[in-house]
Amino acid sequence: MAAPRSYLIVGAGCFGASTARALKQTYPDADVLLVDPAPFPDPAAAAHDFNKIIRAEYDDPAYMALALEAKEAWYGADPVVSPFFHRSGALWSVTDGRAHRLEDNYRRLLGRVPLEVLSLDDARERFPVLGSCKFEGGAEKCVLSPEAGWAEAAGALGAVVKAAVDAGVRYEVATVEKLQFDQDDTCTGVVTADGRTFEAQHVVLCSGAYTPWLLAESAPERPILHAGDRLKAAAVLMCVFKVPPGEKGLDKYKGAPVMVHPFGEFPAECIPPGDSHTRDLAKCTHEFPYTHKTYHEPSKQDISVPPLSKAERMTWTTDLPDALTANSKSVWDMFFGGAVQGMKPESYRLCWDSSTPDEDWIISPHPASKNLYIAAGGSFHGYKFLPIIGKYIVQMLDGKLSEEHSRKWAWDRDITPIVTKYTPRGDLKDVVGYHD
Repeated sequence: MAAPRSYLIVGAGCFGASTARALKQTYPDADVLLVDPAPFPDPAAAAHDFNKIIRAEYDDPAYMALALEAKEAWYGADPVVSPFFHRSGALWSVTDGRAHRLEDNYRRLLGRVPLEVLSLDDARERFPVLGSCKFEGGAEKCVLSPEAGWAEAAGALGAVVKAAVDAGVRYEVATVEKLQFDQDDTCTGVVTADGRTFEAQHVVLCSGAYTPWLLAESAPERPILHAGDRLKAAAVLMCVFKVPPGEKGLDKYKGAPVMVHPFGEFPAECIPPGDSHTRDLAKCTHEFPYTHKTYHEPSKQDISVPPLSKAERMTWTTDLPDALTANSKSVWDMFFGGAVQGMKPESYRLCWDSSTPDEDWIISPHPASKNLYIAAGGSFHGYKFLPIIGKYIVQMLDGKLSEEHSRKWAWDRDITPIVTKYTPRGDLKDVVGYHD
């Protein structure tokens, strides 16, 4: 009898957790090992968050189709994640052109348009919490998506990993230091910081923001293996605000949707308080990604990588410089101004992800090493696909990914860079007062 196929997944964030679960669903007898630096759910993972937005509003029909599939899972088709979803609706400030594109995409994919278009003044009147919202920087109207909402991010991530482990996935707490190759440059496994070796027939890097550094560390003399300009670690600043009770505080948020304003100096999003999970806490994100460039001596190149000391700067903290935290205050002021009073910042987090120049993911075999596969480049929009993305990564591993997705997510595709609110534009080492 042939030995069961074996898989080693590096990283138990959104892509890794979903892949581990999907592999066991597809191949119950497979040997699947999931390796991560911390017990699950890892607090340093981008997917381990207070909450994340769940929506299908994409200009790109391919991602909208995937998001609609994922939304069905969040709505109830997947009992592992659906308990963590909250349907609050979501409001975006948009240009006229984007409003039309979203409507057109919905018509093509659903045959209906589950959106309501509002003027900026209508949005302010409809939602008192936005009564003083500046909508600065080029917004022309708003679209309201009643079917969108948010998820308890860490809870859903932990539930997916637990479902995978319950199905037979082995979970090992270890920091992967290097990939291991044979004489033919075939990837055979990994070596951990404590000296252990894990081997498998398929090695899948779901290592997020650490992926470029890990590839360079593994073979510094082989540039063909490195990420180059394909992937870049970047972080956005989040802040959890405590909202006081009363008519100038929590009362203002009654019925409020998730709010997204992708314009101006402070492009931002806010997930409101209002239930047993969020209680009196509102999370605001300044959608301005920072890199953290570090010179990698063995490969002679600058690589953006999260602080390698990791802990404090990957989880919620108050230890960030004023030059950063002032941006959270500006986000709050842009959204709420005088409409909400008494909100106090409680904690901050730099949330790290790997970003690609075109914001398309990389879900691909690595062309420079047999048995090595990459699933990274979430570009700050991957979490909502937690229930389903593993299915597509398994298709990639089996060589069955559709031509469209194979081309879109290829490692060696022709990349046309775009500029959006999530294009990295600053480096943390240039922020006054920042230190690792």
